[in-house]
Amino acid sequence: MVIDIEKEIKTIAPNFAQQIQAAATETYNEAEFRTKVTRFIEEFADKVSLPIYLKEEYTLVEGRADAVYNRLVLEYKAPGVLRESNSYKSNRDAIEQVRDYIKGLVRKERHKPERLAGIVLDGHYFIFVRLREGVWQEDRPVRVESSSTERFLKLLASLSTELALIPDNLIRDFGENTPVSRKAVSALYKALTEAQNPKVKKLFEQWSLQFGEVCDYERASKLKVDSFARRFGITGEDVKPFHFFFCLHTYYATFIKLLAVQVVHYYAMPKLGTNIRQAATFDSQQLRAYLEKMEEGGIFRELGIANFLEGDFFSWYLDVWDE
Repeated sequence: MVIDIEKEIKTIAPNFAQQIQAAATETYNEAEFRTKVTRFIEEFADKVSLPIYLKEEYTLVEGRADAVYNRLVLEYKAPGVLRESNSYKSNRDAIEQVRDYIKGLVRKERHKPERLAGIVLDGHYFIFVRLREGVWQEDRPVRVESSSTERFLKLLASLSTELALIPDNLIRDFGENTPVSRKAVSALYKALTEAQNPKVKKLFEQWSLQFGEVCDYERASKLKVDSFARRFGITGEDVKPFHFFFCLHTYYATFIKLLAVQVVHYYAMPKLGTNIRQAATFDSQQLRAYLEKMEEGGIFRELGIANFLEGDFFSWYLDVWDE
């Protein structure tokens, strides 16, 4: 069942606001207050099936941000610190902190500044901070109530997904011993070792010859790779090294191609019709057609990028495609 997050937020916001208000009256310092609100956010995310990614005490050149939910900086203050006007020093200092953290995130994770937002929260007031067309927008403090909390939750939902394309995130989600790599590489290995397709066999033989030339075929063919292969979901003994390496190479080659599609789509919108999120909803044959078009370079040629992909060893999985 698909959850209508906007509708859920409207329903949840009044109670969420009351929880924040209660936390502000029950706690006496920033750490306790932050712990309570963090738990409220986690419960909200679970309820609406929102995959949030929290970085606490996130170190930046400008200092350590209390909480970063991907593109949303949340700076906590002890209850009662913020005042009703940004002319007060406590408010100005908090706003400057958030502005610095946003600048730091831009440098560290290479976001566009306009795609980030910052919020200061002390349990009584929210202060929303954004950079628009090179100009900082610092909203006046608004009381924690249903409408302001609804705005907070909407920002959290919209900015806490779509992780930055930085090495740490990519390795965490797609590197060895991750659910994606284990499912993908083991499926490729099973398909390759059981393949009867002559074209697939030929591609593997050609790759083996080229790979063997650069890695000492005799030595590589005798490697024991069982323990390494298990980190990619391949169980059993006597894993065939070249078959495993070919599948591993295929996995990363395909991943890089999909990553390129996502990056190109980001800069080429709306010229490119189907993005990866849409492709993920395709049925089996629609998805195969989409990937075949990608492997042949068609997606890139539509955007005037010639000779980027012209077919290689690693599109073999299309010839043994199944559910």
